[in-house]
Amino acid sequence: MTRERRAEAIGQDLLAVLPAWVAARFLVAASMLGARLWIDHVDGGERPIQLGQGLLAWDGAWYRSLVESGYAGVPGEGIRFFPGFVLLGRLSDRLLPGGAEVALVVLANLAALVAMALLLRLVRRVTGDEVLAGRSVWLLAFFPPAFVLAWAYAEALFLLLAVGAFLALADRRWWWVGLLAAGAALTRPTGALLALPALVVVWRGWEAAGGRERVGRAAAVLGGPLGFGAYVWWASVHTGEAFAPLTIQRELRGEPVDPLRRLLDGLGELFGPDALGDGLHIPFAVGFVVLAVLAFRRLPLEHALFAGACLVVALAADNLNSLERYALNGFPFVVALAAVADRTPLRRLVPVLAAAGMAGMTALAVLGEYVP
Repeated sequence: MTRERRAEAIGQDLLAVLPAWVAARFLVAASMLGARLWIDHVDGGERPIQLGQGLLAWDGAWYRSLVESGYAGVPGEGIRFFPGFVLLGRLSDRLLPGGAEVALVVLANLAALVAMALLLRLVRRVTGDEVLAGRSVWLLAFFPPAFVLAWAYAEALFLLLAVGAFLALADRRWWWVGLLAAGAALTRPTGALLALPALVVVWRGWEAAGGRERVGRAAAVLGGPLGFGAYVWWASVHTGEAFAPLTIQRELRGEPVDPLRRLLDGLGELFGPDALGDGLHIPFAVGFVVLAVLAFRRLPLEHALFAGACLVVALAADNLNSLERYALNGFPFVVALAAVADRTPLRRLVPVLAAAGMAGMTALAVLGEYVP
């Protein structure tokens, strides 16, 4: 394909996903407005700080501070935020007017648009099913935790890089796989898990590959872990504490636990005093487990393995805050849901339920009741 044809195809994919992208942002905006009207005219209470922060609520405020002041200018807890989104946010801040707030929101939303276009291309490339590709894009747009793709969060950039790595993997472009995986791991620690799908594909043709190709295949596998390790090493040197980002994250989310045991314990929490705390995450955890099983049944092994690994990591914490967002990093969950919804009487109901879930999560997040 010539460069002109490739540019034309990319433009067509961006236009194809634009309606879903726009509709999701209207829903997020309407949900945030509804939450504000509820507080001001119905509840009559004081506005939560998150409502005033808007698209920079929760982690968005951290990213703004990191763009403005760097890691040295924020509390030590800030070292747990990986630098990919921060660095591109600084670049965007130099190119765009309006300060760090505008730069981060624009960056996140443009990254979400490109990530959706890449997902359209990936599903079409892997399955040959144009309808499934389109349905996957719409479900990603309205997946309940996907409201963070419109906020100043790193998830949109991560998805762009992760889906891009899978596309490069499908085309056997090994060095691109490694580069994109490294970028993903510098954006979110989950990027290190891209080594698993890369290893599956690399191993299939390892014996027949020549020496030069084997180097490229190795780079595809090692890109994610190297990106992850590079930041952990820098942060450890910067703070003088070994494994500083992981240590701080562990302090916030608790010591690693057996994911299966955590899930079983969570089922009991549904009926205990934590029913409105961690118990709220358990229905979503169970839903992701079901989707993981469906992914292994309906998707290529490398896709299902990545989604399953993201879920295991999300469940391997005593504190289940942000479980849904962490699991969203495993984007093949969305494709598995689209594949199942396309073949059941619930085909029209699933997108409606997803959109309702996203509206509810958005409202709860800006009301300070839900930690995204």
